[in-house]
Amino acid sequence: MDKILVVEDNMELSDTLCRNLQAEGFTPYAALSLAQARKYLDSGIDLCLLDINLPDGDGFAFCRSLSENTAIPVILLTVRDGAQDMVRGLSIGADDYVVKPFRMDVLVSRIRALLRRVRNRRPEDGSLYCGDVCINKKTSKVYKKDCPVELTPNEYQLLLLLLEHKNQTITREQILEKLWDVDGNYVNDNTLTTLVKRLRQKVEDHPQMPKILLTVRGFGYKAVDYEG
Repeated sequence: MDKILVVEDNMELSDTLCRNLQAEGFTPYAALSLAQARKYLDSGIDLCLLDINLPDGDGFAFCRSLSENTAIPVILLTVRDGAQDMVRGLSIGADDYVVKPFRMDVLVSRIRALLRRVRNRRPEDGSLYCGDVCINKKTSKVYKKDCPVELTPNEYQLLLLLLEHKNQTITREQILEKLWDVDGNYVNDNTLTTLVKRLRQKVEDHPQMPKILLTVRGFGYKAVDYEG
């Protein structure tokens, strides 16, 4: 089920939204403030419904942060119906703008349409996907569950190589031929083993039981998709 983060400080409206979203087959997460919202960003959020006026900050600024640092689509929910606010919201990264009050069935339709658009454009946005890991090749940024992951240059190059050949076994020799450290030095076999271990610690939920970066014993490694 798609996970929807509801960032709304009106508790009654938040409860109503969450109940209706759950009835429509979504998994809602309620946040009454930006501080609470940030705690959910590593939960694999698929879409954010975001109020603009919040008790601990500006929804516009949070929207910009989501746009720049995650792949989470955003629908702004607000009483502000001015064209200037709408233009501002869309220009900083919001995917849609809904003015309160609104009909729940209309909002759900917009949510489903936005999720479809996001999924349909994925193969064309310069990104590679494997499980819940994504590489945006245009920006050289890596995300896990839509949250940014900091990698070293060699970790990035290794992940990129494996995702570019997803579901294919890449031998250790093939990897070693392509990997060089930041000083231009050849990466040896022991260094590769350490590199794979460090990369798993950053992109796997359970590094000791990897589901994305698998070892093909006696040959090398491969990246595989999984659901979970």
